[in-house]
Amino acid sequence: MPVSPLVRAALTVSDLERSRDFYVNVLGLAEVFLDSSVEGGNMHALMGMPASTRTRICILKTPGTPAYGMVGLFELTDPVPPRLDFQGEGSLVGELCLVFYCPDLDAVMREVQARRLVVVAPPLPLEVRGRIKQREMTFRGPDGEKINLIEWDLARAAAGDRPERWPGEAPAVPRATATWPTPSRDRS
Repeated sequence: MPVSPLVRAALTVSDLERSRDFYVNVLGLAEVFLDSSVEGGNMHALMGMPASTRTRICILKTPGTPAYGMVGLFELTDPVPPRLDFQGEGSLVGELCLVFYCPDLDAVMREVQARRLVVVAPPLPLEVRGRIKQREMTFRGPDGEKINLIEWDLARAAAGDRPERWPGEAPAVPRATATWPTPSRDRS
């Protein structure tokens, strides 16, 4: 049975205001699709929580875009769910990673460092099958969620020109001295 494009990723967060600040001010998901509180009903069942659970919700999206690919922030209390213990640099089987295009990884990296978030991989050119592609970085958000940013011009991506389909370039100089082009800035 077919499904729609991804509607949203739902993240359980420990502090709704802190997470909202991060997703709005660092990643630019500045349009609020829904900002609400829920008590009663059966949403707790969908979250795997007891009936006493209170839920605060903030669903964010990229301004001016259709309501798909959103990020839903869910703060649960009474009781507060346990935290994942893993906050490190590796990966876990079953772990979800949020992936976004971003025109300037260096600016995000400065924000990530200022907020003292865990950097899994700093901005680096992705090498696939001996070819150099776009720059990417991976870090952990405020509650340890893994986030991968792909440096790419947003207008190009919206027009269907996606880095996943770009074959990349053959390395022109030895890796130790190479500086690779940034597709969002150096390619037209």
